Amino acid sequence: MNLISLENMVDIAFKQPKFYTQGNTNMSDISGINIQGSSNVSGIAGGGSLANLGTISGNVSIALNQLPDATDAEKPGIKELLSQLQDAIIQSTYLSEEGKAEALEQVKSLAEAGKNPQESTKQKTAKTAITMLKGIFTGLPAVASLVEATNKLLPAIAKLFGLG
Repeated sequence: MNLISLENMVDIAFKQPKFYTQGNTNMSDISGINIQGSSNVSGIAGGGSLANLGTISGNVSIALNQLPDATDAEKPGIKELLSQLQDAIIQSTYLSEEGKAEALEQVKSLAEAGKNPQESTKQKTAKTAITMLKGIFTGLPAVASLVEATNKLLPAIAKLFGLG
């Protein structure tokens, strides 16, 4: 992230609808500000940093651990497939830190949807996440191990959601 991007994000934040408080509120007492109009504000506070990537990866791991293990050791389930995808993303030398963070967020969405993979809203979430992942990986060299892994993993994941 460069300084111009940060300046643009701050400028956009200041142009968002204002919030008002009632009563005797000292501004130093306000512990949080709700910025509306953008779901991606990760770049404001050190987005793309290694610490942020570690936090996101940790959150993905927590979501994955909530999924059941595969019932058949010969046939990986959603938990195992998403774990492989998470590892491939983290180990990729072709994705930027920001790209890795965005991809891991989609893996987290898939993990959350994987708790109930046959529910139509979860299937829609999964389809969107898979589409987003394909978009993130577009342009990577065909020899990248991440591309090889996703060419195998994404269709298998889609099939578990009844999308393939």
